[in-house]
Amino acid sequence: MKKKWVILSVCAAALCGMGGMKLYADYQQREEEKRRTEAHEKALENLKADINADLLECEYGDPYDLNDLVESHTGDLSFEGTVDPMKPGDYAVTLKLSDLDEYGETAEREFLYSIHVADTKKPEIVLHEESISITQGDELDPAANVASVTDPVDGDLEYGETADKGKWTLETDLDPETPGEYTVTVAACDINGNKAEASYTVIVEEKPAEPVIDASQGNANPYYIRINRALNTVTVYALNGGEYVPYTSFICSTGPATLLGTYTTFNKSRWRLLYGPCYGQYVTDIVGDILFHSVPYYTMYEGDLEYYEYNKLGTAASMGCIRLCVRDALWIYNNCPIGTVVELYDDWESYGPLGRPESIYIDPESPNRGWDPTDPAENNPWNN
Repeated sequence: MKKKWVILSVCAAALCGMGGMKLYADYQQREEEKRRTEAHEKALENLKADINADLLECEYGDPYDLNDLVESHTGDLSFEGTVDPMKPGDYAVTLKLSDLDEYGETAEREFLYSIHVADTKKPEIVLHEESISITQGDELDPAANVASVTDPVDGDLEYGETADKGKWTLETDLDPETPGEYTVTVAACDINGNKAEASYTVIVEEKPAEPVIDASQGNANPYYIRINRALNTVTVYALNGGEYVPYTSFICSTGPATLLGTYTTFNKSRWRLLYGPCYGQYVTDIVGDILFHSVPYYTMYEGDLEYYEYNKLGTAASMGCIRLCVRDALWIYNNCPIGTVVELYDDWESYGPLGRPESIYIDPESPNRGWDPTDPAENNPWNN
């Protein structure tokens, strides 16, 4: 029995030794895992980032780089998510930092930010004038006083009936026929809904009363002619009952020697030698050397027109005569008898009751440039 006890004691000791080794191994493993956990947590704690809080807000249209958001950091930096500065709204961006702990394991930390893109800039409206004055009855396009309507990012806005997104419009009760002071408002809205307004004033001044020309003032001739030397227009009045009323108007060219006053025509000629020397068609004498005539010609030939002088109609371009296109000089020549009253005056405010007719421009490169486009001559190439 003693022998068996010894054997059992030895076996028990062996078993106790093996259990202790296992317990020790388990302890060592737990300690190792603890050290690894602590190392990982330490690596995580070391992952830090300082950001520029101002860059959590982005102005629409401004360049934006997520890297600028981070002022300093530890570990490797990366982002998830993007920011589009051309689209207002909120953008979720994840900032990721990563590094290796002392055991070579990757430690990664994430920070979530919301980046807000906002359009805070209103459209910009530029006007030519803050106030405009017109005469009663004059035409006025209110939009012509608008120099530009632009968005700082998107550029020019379009005109529309209403100021919807991306458009501008005009709001006014302007009545050019009624004297008074009116406000024109320019309203604009950019594509993101920002609105702006600018206003200017239109003053409609009462139209001066036209002079009443009675039949006796025109010697009862069929027509009475008034020439506005200042603005180079001719208004023809026709006899209607006991007075003359506006009938037709011509554009003309006067000059520094054009006389003011009231005169009666006294002579006519088909062609006339003028200073230069040059020649004029359909001439009607007004006073002294002051005549109605066509734009000058180099010779007494209808195809030898001084075309560069023709293009000056509507400006002070003569020495003193009243230059007209052939059509208008011919009309006076044919319709206004000798003794027709011609009144010359200056008025810088009004062309006359019938306004200012347009002139025809002759292209200097045109093969027809030697002819007046209004000349009714059969061989005028402009008529073919």
